[in-house]
Amino acid sequence: MIRLPICPFCDEPVVDQPFQSWATAYRGGGATWWHLPDNTPICPTEDGRHSQPVFVEDRLPFDTETNAWVDAMNVLFATDGPHDPARLGSAIIAAEHLHRWLHTATGPFSALTALPTPSDVAHLVGHLHRTTRLLARIHVQTGTYIHEQARQSPFTGLDDHSESRGDAIDGADEVQTLLYDAADWSAQSAQATGGAWSHARKVAALTARAGADEHASPALPATASNTDPEPTTPEALQEPTSLSPAHLAELIGSAFSDEAGFSPDLTRTATRLLGTLTTYLSNCLGPARTVALPTPQDLADLTTSLTYLTNTFHTALRHVVERPTDSDTAGLDETHKAALRQTLAHASEALRRAAQHLAAASYHAAGLDLPEEQR
Repeated sequence: MIRLPICPFCDEPVVDQPFQSWATAYRGGGATWWHLPDNTPICPTEDGRHSQPVFVEDRLPFDTETNAWVDAMNVLFATDGPHDPARLGSAIIAAEHLHRWLHTATGPFSALTALPTPSDVAHLVGHLHRTTRLLARIHVQTGTYIHEQARQSPFTGLDDHSESRGDAIDGADEVQTLLYDAADWSAQSAQATGGAWSHARKVAALTARAGADEHASPALPATASNTDPEPTTPEALQEPTSLSPAHLAELIGSAFSDEAGFSPDLTRTATRLLGTLTTYLSNCLGPARTVALPTPQDLADLTTSLTYLTNTFHTALRHVVERPTDSDTAGLDETHKAALRQTLAHASEALRRAAQHLAAASYHAAGLDLPEEQR
C-alpha cells in the first residue's frame, strides 16, 4: 500500500523536508511539512501552528494476476533486509526490467491502454516524483559511502603504503563529486516532477467530479445483450482481453482477409491496428530488442516479414498511381491531381528501394550471401 502525505487544508501533497535539504532522510515525527509544488510550509491550523498531514492511500488499479508478484517483492526487498551484494544485484535486475516496461508502456500507442484516464497519469507521475527523489538520496549516500570506505585498506585491498592507494582515494573522491552533481540534478528533476504531480492530481479530480470513472478501462466492443441471440462460436464468447496473441492475430487475419468486405470504417480500423502493430515492432527493434529479438535469426525473420510488408505497400501505391479512380482525386483541380499522383509515385518508388534494402539486410542477418541478381 502506498500512502501519500497530503495537506488537510489545501489537498496538496507535502514532504517533511524543504527542497534545500533534499539530501537528508525523511525526518517524520514533529517535523515541519512543506508543500511540494511551491516549497512553502504546510497550511497552519486555526491557532497558527503548522498542521500535520493526513495520509491517504494511493488507490492504484488492482491487477489480480500480478498482485502475487508484488507481495513477493515486498518480502524479498523488505527494508529490514537482508542487505548483501546478491540481493542488491537482484534488486537492480528487477528495477532494470521494470524501467524498460515503463518506457514501453508510456509510448504513443501503449499509453492508450496503460494510461487511459487522468487518474492513471497522476499515479504514474507521483511514482516518478518519489522515485527521482529517492534516487537523489541514493546518489548522495553512495557517494558518501565510497568516499569514506576508500580510506580503509580492507575496502580497496591496498596496503596503506601502496603507491596505488593515493590514486584509489583520488578516484573515489571524483566518484563522490560526480554522484553529488548527479544527485543535485535528480533533486531538481524531482522538484519539477512534484509540481507536475500536483497539477496531474487536480486534473484527475476535475475529471472525477465531471462524472468520469477514475479507474475505467478503454471501452470494449459491445457484447451480446439479453435480447440478442446466444453466440454460437468460441470466438463470439471471448472478449479481446482474454485472447492469446496468436488467436487475436488469427481473428484479425480473418476479418481483413482477401474475402473481407470494404468500407471507410474498416479502412480506418485497419489503419489503427496497423499503427499499433507498427509501434510494437518499433519497440521490438528499440528498448525491447534483447527480449523480442534475442538472436540474429530472429532479426532476419523480422526483416523478411518487413520486406514483404514494404513491397506490398509499394505495389498498392503503384495501383493508385497507374489506375486511379474518380473518387481518388474528387474535388481537386488538375494541378493538385498531377502533384498528388507524382508524390505517390515517388513514395511508391522509395518503398520499392526500401524493400530491396530490407531483403539484403535479411540475408546478412541470417548469415547468407546475397543472390547475384541483388548485388
